[in-house]
Amino acid sequence: MDIALKPKLVDVYRRYGFHLVKDNASDGFLVFTIKTGYFDNAEIVKLWDNSDTDNVFNEFTSLGYACTVRLVTSPEVTEAELFRGFFSVDSTRQRLQEDYKKFSGSLVAPYGPTASYTYINAPYQINGKDGVLTVPEEVLSRMDELGPILFLIEAAAGFGKTCTALEIVNLLANDQAHLPLYAELSKNRQARIFRYILLDEIDRSFPLLSSSLVQTEIKNGRVATILDGFDELLRKNDETGAFENKEPMLETVSELLTGRAKVIITTRRTVLFDGDEFHQWLERHAESFAVVRIRIQEPKVSDWLKTDRLTRLTSAGLRMDAMANPVLLSYLRCIDELTFDSAILHPEAIVESYFEYMLERERERQDLRMSVNEQAEILSAIAKNMMAIGYTAEHRDYIVKYLLTDQAKAIDFTRVQYAATDRPSREEIANKLASHALLDRSAQDPNKIGFINEFALGNYVAANILVAKDWMGDDPRFIDPAVRSYSPRSETSRRQLFNSLKESLPFLDATEQIEITSELIHCLPSGLNEAEAEGLNLVDLEIGHELIKSFLFNECTFRRCIFHPVNLDDVTFLNCKIYDCEVSPEVGGGAVYILGGTSFPDISNFLAPIGEQKSSQSLPDPLRLVNQAILKRFWPIGENFNQKPSRPMYKPMDSLCHSNADFTSMELYQCVERLIKQGILFETNKSGMISLRSEFISSAQEILSDAL
Repeated sequence: MDIALKPKLVDVYRRYGFHLVKDNASDGFLVFTIKTGYFDNAEIVKLWDNSDTDNVFNEFTSLGYACTVRLVTSPEVTEAELFRGFFSVDSTRQRLQEDYKKFSGSLVAPYGPTASYTYINAPYQINGKDGVLTVPEEVLSRMDELGPILFLIEAAAGFGKTCTALEIVNLLANDQAHLPLYAELSKNRQARIFRYILLDEIDRSFPLLSSSLVQTEIKNGRVATILDGFDELLRKNDETGAFENKEPMLETVSELLTGRAKVIITTRRTVLFDGDEFHQWLERHAESFAVVRIRIQEPKVSDWLKTDRLTRLTSAGLRMDAMANPVLLSYLRCIDELTFDSAILHPEAIVESYFEYMLERERERQDLRMSVNEQAEILSAIAKNMMAIGYTAEHRDYIVKYLLTDQAKAIDFTRVQYAATDRPSREEIANKLASHALLDRSAQDPNKIGFINEFALGNYVAANILVAKDWMGDDPRFIDPAVRSYSPRSETSRRQLFNSLKESLPFLDATEQIEITSELIHCLPSGLNEAEAEGLNLVDLEIGHELIKSFLFNECTFRRCIFHPVNLDDVTFLNCKIYDCEVSPEVGGGAVYILGGTSFPDISNFLAPIGEQKSSQSLPDPLRLVNQAILKRFWPIGENFNQKPSRPMYKPMDSLCHSNADFTSMELYQCVERLIKQGILFETNKSGMISLRSEFISSAQEILSDAL
């Protein structure tokens, strides 16, 4: 090795905790020592192939050191070797691969030994454009880029964030160039300071190494950091709260993003990552690191099922839109051919076949000598207790005690099904039931157990609602799962549940009323008036079959719907997506506003005809005032309107159109629409964000002229 590289080599060794104790570079060797636990180690570094190290080897051996002689060719090669040794790369990769097998195996275990796991390639957008590769492939394709990158992977609950994170871990574990550091943040949700959470995760992954060394290798790009479930750290009550409470977490992340660091965050979509302040934070760090923003969309049925199974289900007459539930699709994907053949013989009862399958398997898995119906009654009783007391997960001791006291007769009956020599105790039967395959540890609190997913919870909640007379409730923790569980069933079953929930509808907000009505009886509720619905996915419905007045649809998706403008009066569609929809030819009706969003094919002109737009200068005073009220919000308080705003000129649509004492939300919506059509404002590709067009600042200042 070139002797001029010695300082760099010494720096590498010191970074890994070695001390330079003998510098004989002129003779072609250096000696570094390090103490690891009980042992003293000496590394004798030969700078040249012919360096004589016999004497120094004997010297340090006689002093009690465990000596190793290493020929060095370059600091870079040495650093790679030290990384491989200190990070126990081979055993770490093996551990991560085993963790991945354990995780993926647990997902398909309920479906029998023949079921196999494969990652679901859901559609996604990357930086606002449709992705071509899979999400893990997108991330891995950028791992070798020189600069630091923050990957922000966003998805709704149940759309595969954890599966995606662990798929990335597994791919990296099989990649010889990088080592993943995987942190499941849901396990640290009680911690308040993110910096300490990160240090905990580093210590947990590499307990024998210093956190500073791990952070150095993160910045060198050798260790890729995967923070799964970042939103779990946001306390629920703070989700819409001040950004400054969350900024320290992001600043901690940004401190890692130097050199060649790659940090991957998975999170559900929250206000935090859509707000103006977050984009300002990104702009402050625009020169420090790149951002790759990936949004995973809802997996399609065709993403879950192979073509032949999809074809057979469709041929059996099933509405596949209604079957788009991850639990059902996992079942239909993983069961063997014989079970699948049996299930599609009665397509209207396919949900029931899922539960019968699970309960029948439980008899074998736990040697639980209860019939399918007896197990269902026990699970319904647990759901009834949850609804009565108001919990969805409880400590195991509570569940066992409840079963022993309230289900004593069923437990005693089960005991006699065993031979006297093998008969389990009452407590053992109760514990078998508490360990049922349809019950599991709570995702929110691992110390508690509840139903394994909302689909199972909803099934047994609905069973209680249907048998109760005049049931009423407004707790979405029970109503929403019940509706989702019944959405794929027969029309008769769906209507029965709807009739049982009908008395509760007036106590729910408009969004929930529409979800329940559309999913169970495929229409909109009557009397939609002076309210707002958000985030709905409406398919094959008639919008305006009955009068809808003074109503806002915010970020809703409409597919294959028919709009009746004659029954729409003062209705706004804000950032909505409209696909394959039609407009009925009736004339009449009131004002309809379409603000933002997309329509394919474009029906906006039929739904909301564009009238002649007046220039701001010719507008009457009230409209000029509302224009000014909107435009003022792009300038920070106290700044002169004659000058360009000092911060990014975009605002969330909701923020712009929030009503105040002077203007209603509808007036503000109309104003934003007007300013967009005039070109002064435009909608960015960041969902729900409206920007002031920089080349039209003078036009905005002209409108504001009499407000200066």
